[in-house]
Amino acid sequence: MPLNTETLKKRLAAQKWTSHNIRLNEEITTWPEHYDFFQDGRLKAIERVFQLVFDGDISGRRIADLGALEGGFALACAMRGAEVTGVEARKANFEKLLLLQDHFDDLRLDFALADVKDFTVERFGEFEAVLALGILYHLDNPVQWLRQIGKTSKRLLIVDTHFAPSDDLSFQQIDPRIGALSEIETVEFAGATYSGRWFKEFEPATDPEPQLWASFSNWRSFWLVKESLVRAIRDAGFDLVFEQHDYSMDSYHRLSVQFPRILIVAAKVEKKPA
Repeated sequence: MPLNTETLKKRLAAQKWTSHNIRLNEEITTWPEHYDFFQDGRLKAIERVFQLVFDGDISGRRIADLGALEGGFALACAMRGAEVTGVEARKANFEKLLLLQDHFDDLRLDFALADVKDFTVERFGEFEAVLALGILYHLDNPVQWLRQIGKTSKRLLIVDTHFAPSDDLSFQQIDPRIGALSEIETVEFAGATYSGRWFKEFEPATDPEPQLWASFSNWRSFWLVKESLVRAIRDAGFDLVFEQHDYSMDSYHRLSVQFPRILIVAAKVEKKPA
């Protein structure tokens, strides 16, 4: 049964929403005066992927949302009938997720307070689709994590992430807000090498809990260059790896050079019996 307006107001008063404006009833939204989350361009792009891969029917399918933040993507999937597990490490965000879970208690929507680094097939099982939106570039070992996540996804992985400039010219054009990147370095995993740049999230002694827009269990993260990013996803067990630009074409140059970020769709081809 949905929470009443007074209960919603009381719980929202103790929270600070910073990303997802979700309508809870005719009177209440989570982040007033901001755009309706369900009109989000990335969400629409993801829905188009579901249309292609699952014929638009995700009812009953297990979907994971890693680094769920404030729950908009998880909720949108659950509203379409999916069985959704969201994972979020920060308690402040987790309280928002619990609000959604309590309010939309007729949906198959579940959240776990956990670091995405602990998201394993042994602990959470397998999913037909895994969403990794705005989380990969907050990790210090993204290649290993992608291998780990690859084992949890039976069919589909959608990654929205920053990537590092691969050359000095591109580096000189990058937005100053994300300009604190190191020189190119290479890392090795399972006999393969990948290139990227280190990004300082916060000082090592900083409490990560209040840093809502930063990493959680590492003070610096490793941003892969695009070539290594695509290879790392392929090496995680996905047969098909695509860049998706339908929602971002009007910002193509900015998202390629000035503020390098990309939406990648990776899929495993279903093996048919001989």
